[in-house]
Amino acid sequence: MVKPIIKNIKELRRPCVPVVEDLSEVVQDLKDTLATVEGYALTANQIGVYKCLAYIKVKDEESILVNPKILQREEKIKFKEGCLSIPGVEIYTDRYNKIIFESNGEEYEAEGLLAIIIQHEVDHMNGILILQRRHKAK
Repeated sequence: MVKPIIKNIKELRRPCVPVVEDLSEVVQDLKDTLATVEGYALTANQIGVYKCLAYIKVKDEESILVNPKILQREEKIKFKEGCLSIPGVEIYTDRYNKIIFESNGEEYEAEGLLAIIIQHEVDHMNGILILQRRHKAK
């Protein structure tokens, strides 16, 4: 079911709790909602479910993140990002081009756009917004 995307900053800063139950219905809600907007991913807290869960779709590749943790970061980069919860705002952020992360107890690697999206979604789950990742000129 399509859900409204939360735009209230106070609500978005609320950290999520680990997933311990089956949330396949929430995953379907994330898929349905993402299909109605231009974006790559949504976290459960962006639709009002404060669990560590995200759905990512880049081109035809889909990923579901469950209790993700970033384990290793490489190649710091500056990247122009937007957020479905902060419409109309694009800022340069400090991110990493390559990461090793864990999702649902398994370890994975990601690089490029996918790595940036995963970092963005993990931040959402921790109550961190792109505004807090703004690139700092040296």
